[in-house]
Amino acid sequence: MAFDRDSTLKKAEKLLRQGRLDGAIAEYVRVLEDQPRDWTTANTLGDLYARNGQPAEAVGHYSRIAGHFMEEGFYPKAAALYKKILKIDPDSEAVQLQLAEVSARQGLLADAKAYLSLVESRRRKRGDRRGAAEIIVRLGTLDSGDFEARQLAARTLEDMGQASGAADAYKAMSDDLAEKGRTADALAALREYARLAPGDPAARATLARAALERGDLDGARKHLDRETAGSDPALLLALVELDLRAGAINRARELLPGLLASSADSRARVVELGWTLLDGNAEAALICVDAAVDAALAASDHLAAVRLLQEFVARVPGHIPALLKLVEICVDAGLESSMYEAQERLADAYLAAGHAAEARAIAEDLVAREPWESAHIDRFRRSLVMLRVSDPDTVIAERLSGQVPFMARDPFFELPVPAAESAGADDRPAPVAIAVDESAGEEALPAPQEPATAAPAVRPEAVAAARATATSGEELDITGALGELDARPAASTTGPSRNLEEVFQQKRDQAESGPDYSTQHMILARTYLEMGRPDEAIASLTTAARSTRHRFEAASVLGRLLRDRGERTGAIDWLERAAEAPPPEPEQGHALLYDLGVLLDDEGEVVRALAVFLELQAEAGDYRDVPSRIDRLARAQSGG
Repeated sequence: MAFDRDSTLKKAEKLLRQGRLDGAIAEYVRVLEDQPRDWTTANTLGDLYARNGQPAEAVGHYSRIAGHFMEEGFYPKAAALYKKILKIDPDSEAVQLQLAEVSARQGLLADAKAYLSLVESRRRKRGDRRGAAEIIVRLGTLDSGDFEARQLAARTLEDMGQASGAADAYKAMSDDLAEKGRTADALAALREYARLAPGDPAARATLARAALERGDLDGARKHLDRETAGSDPALLLALVELDLRAGAINRARELLPGLLASSADSRARVVELGWTLLDGNAEAALICVDAAVDAALAASDHLAAVRLLQEFVARVPGHIPALLKLVEICVDAGLESSMYEAQERLADAYLAAGHAAEARAIAEDLVAREPWESAHIDRFRRSLVMLRVSDPDTVIAERLSGQVPFMARDPFFELPVPAAESAGADDRPAPVAIAVDESAGEEALPAPQEPATAAPAVRPEAVAAARATATSGEELDITGALGELDARPAASTTGPSRNLEEVFQQKRDQAESGPDYSTQHMILARTYLEMGRPDEAIASLTTAARSTRHRFEAASVLGRLLRDRGERTGAIDWLERAAEAPPPEPEQGHALLYDLGVLLDDEGEVVRALAVFLELQAEAGDYRDVPSRIDRLARAQSGG
């Protein structure tokens, strides 16, 4: 027989009106057994159980109905039922937690916090520390804008041994704070995250970058390493600086190539770091400058490399390693004048450092090239004195007289002889033989002779004579001239002797009447250029430029040839050499200065270009567009 629901409900209502609660409850139970999802009847039955003094049964019915409403999203109805349960059992933590959940889902965060706080307080009072901690963590997830609660939750997770969960909490908090513009608080949270999750290089890089923006290099040190820096130029530069300041030279040296390859302006930043480190640690500064020099060389920018080293040795006078590299680069790049200047500085540095043998080798090289320069002879003499040579003047005289040849080699003057000249090579004066005598000590030198037979010492008037001849425009074979000094036999104590002045005068006479080889080279160079063979012309021009007579024409033609071939470093060097010689006509000198200034301007050499154009303006007034160039370069130099 089918169940009659309506009759059963009417019967239950009659029993309820008669005050017979047990009978009414029994009828409602029958209805629910037939239809378990009759929530209205279930709620009525729960109320009857509560009235009849059966709280457990009432709570059971209310909980079942509230759970259904929670699943269906009817949160207000579920909350009402949980509140009924809470009236029956005010200390029910489960119900309070459910009410906190329902309130949170409705957006009633204050109510949710209140329920959770009651549970946390009760658990803490009874000594349930872990249970209380769980509620604190839950409070931290309740409101994303309550950063104090979130921070407390993160600390609690860490105390519970859940470092990974704590790290995630700090990271999420940091992201939210950063989004809200609370940078300081975001970084504080991120520091906690990095402490718990040190394997995240991105977080450490963010912290390092923030510290660098504040100028806090020590703060950046806590987070910065090779992995953190990655390919970020700013972080790599900071890491290099930290390593250099800490004395970790090798680590810094390994980092520099990557840094220099990371961005276009990295070379300038590395050099600037070097100048910053210079006051306290010249060696650390050299590491930066040296790396920038290598980068310039890799880019075939020899001029920039030379300029960097020249600035370094100007700031750190007498720095031997830097001077050695400067000499080497000048030789490779064919920068003759810069090389000689670096050699002079290197010789002086060796003398100051007490390295007599090295100083002597370079001094001999300088004297062999320019024996009329008293400064070179003085360097030679000081090195011999430092080596404790008993009679240094006799040694110098023997070198100058040709009795003992110089042994230094000039890398710039060893050029192939064109075929047109080789036929008459036998009629030419012997070239200067130059290589460095490696003997350094007194015992390697010739034994001093008696005063009557010693070679003449170098006298100031002899040096002056040599200088006068060298600057007069003639090609003079200095070694051959000095070799003709009268060297009398050791046993002889009488007889005439010719001094240096007489030898130089004879060579001047020969130069005036003999063949002019520099002129032949100049003629040959012009012929090659007319034939359209500039490569062959370069060798002859280089030889002709050694003579002051042809230096202006040869060097200026060389500079323009190299400029047109895109070899700007060499072009600048040769045009500068030409500018040092007097021009045949003022207009030619003006044109040369203009070409040199334009080339320097194109290369970004603002200071040097401005100096050239100012000189040209002083000589030629408003020549071409010189005034506008001066105005622009002056503004660029002043930062305007």
